[in-house]
Amino acid sequence: DARRRQMSDSEALERILAALEEADGALAEALDKRARATLELRQLREKDPEGYYREPREEEVIARARSVIVDFPTAAVEPVWRELLGGCRSLIAPQIVAYQGAAGGFAHLAARRRFGSTTEFRSFETVLEVLEEVSRGRADYGVVPLETSSDGAITATLHGLAAGDVRISGEVTVHTNYHLLSGTGNATDIDKVYGSRPALAACERFLQSELPRATVIDVPSGQVAAELAREDHGAAVIGTGMLQELHQLHIARERVEDAAGRETRYAMVGSELPSRTGRDRTVIAMAVSDDPGALYDSLKPFADRDINLTRLESRPTQGAAWRYLFFVEMDGHVTDRPLLTAIEELRNVSRHVKVLGSYPRPQAPRQ
Repeated sequence: DARRRQMSDSEALERILAALEEADGALAEALDKRARATLELRQLREKDPEGYYREPREEEVIARARSVIVDFPTAAVEPVWRELLGGCRSLIAPQIVAYQGAAGGFAHLAARRRFGSTTEFRSFETVLEVLEEVSRGRADYGVVPLETSSDGAITATLHGLAAGDVRISGEVTVHTNYHLLSGTGNATDIDKVYGSRPALAACERFLQSELPRATVIDVPSGQVAAELAREDHGAAVIGTGMLQELHQLHIARERVEDAAGRETRYAMVGSELPSRTGRDRTVIAMAVSDDPGALYDSLKPFADRDINLTRLESRPTQGAAWRYLFFVEMDGHVTDRPLLTAIEELRNVSRHVKVLGSYPRPQAPRQ
């Protein structure tokens, strides 16, 4: 019996290995098939530059994949397809994405998660610089912080969008996890830790309790910290998983931030509004009068049409005819008739209304 079971297990293993090899081959062929179709599309565009040859919308491609896939982990579907679609885009034309923050930081991570590793990424210090790059056509898209779970909405982003010409075209939420990284991945021989000021501050208790004898050195960015740590055998860096990958470092200790579970929501900004998908989010900025009940009157058009408002925040303004701007997030696309008519009615009772974005809501993986 034992011998028969052993033979049966061996035969099962052979079948499994054969199935894996067949699936890998089919996947490779499918990738090449999509690449060839993309190249044919590029040839059509080169042949007729004035013609309109639309690519499949990314959200539709990902939604179709989710509807078909059964056993593959749903949380991995979108990252895999984003990487695939980014690679195919690069066959047509290089895509440039600007982001706010240092290379290897969370904005860089959000940008690559959304657009894939074949995209050309450019780092800028401020939100306004990113918005300017997109507005002037020097970048196809921008990535800017929209909200943190600890401090709420980012004022610079809200004001920049309200004053500029670019629109939110999507969003990505990333966990703000920091790791202890080194060239060896060995935590016992670390006597020096480099990091940017925000990274070190986020991991202060960990450093004091776990590495009390290590010298902690504040440097301008995670990029600089990683470069210094790579040259020093006894050194480590507090940084992101993105920084680990960029500099071929190893994780000595994972998730060493003092406050676990924090997230940052990043906005993808571009020059056009994405088409309606049926599961969309719209963001507007509005200014109301100082009359009693003005805010109530401004929100009533949405309540009358059963439009779900998911967020309402106010920010003081400078150099404008009104003192405060209200930023409102809601379910629906700006081309939906109820939402369209509500915004038109809002324009009649508010001093200023501007649509900052209308885009597909992120879809949570199935549990």
